[in-house]
Amino acid sequence: MTDKDSGGFDIELSAAVLKSGVEIEKFGIDFYTHLSKCVRDETGAALLRSLAGDEKYHKEMLEKELSRLAKSYNVDGVEPLEEYVGVIPDKVFMPPPNGCLTLSDTISALEKGIQVEINSIKMYDEAAEKVQEKKVRGTLQALGKWEVKHRELLEENLRLLRSEGVWYGYGPILDG
Repeated sequence: MTDKDSGGFDIELSAAVLKSGVEIEKFGIDFYTHLSKCVRDETGAALLRSLAGDEKYHKEMLEKELSRLAKSYNVDGVEPLEEYVGVIPDKVFMPPPNGCLTLSDTISALEKGIQVEINSIKMYDEAAEKVQEKKVRGTLQALGKWEVKHRELLEENLRLLRSEGVWYGYGPILDG
């Protein structure tokens, strides 16, 4: 019996999906970290640092699943799926020369961040439907739900920035 006959195809697909998720989460870490350094408002900066921390945790979850799969299948040659990694924009925003974003620039960056969250949700939901490996599916479903919360949080902050020029934030769990 070959690996393909014994579920190797699903393990390979699962590994490719997990690697795709890792790339998306790396993007999220970088995006939120850089954006947090560019906003003037400390509540907004703390919120963005918290989101970067969430994305780091997501990346670790995906890497843990990948390591688990690697114990029974050689995943080294498996590449991320372009259809999923392709949701990452080439360039989201350019940090301004003075290091701070105007309100308009912040709104534009958040709009792009929301789109990345929407794409991530779609990717995790679609991928969870494709893979048969139970633990990988559960991880993908959990991440999809988590990204929904990120999208909602960003949308609420975007609404407040547009209407009142202020950040909502996370409240007491900001930065720890």
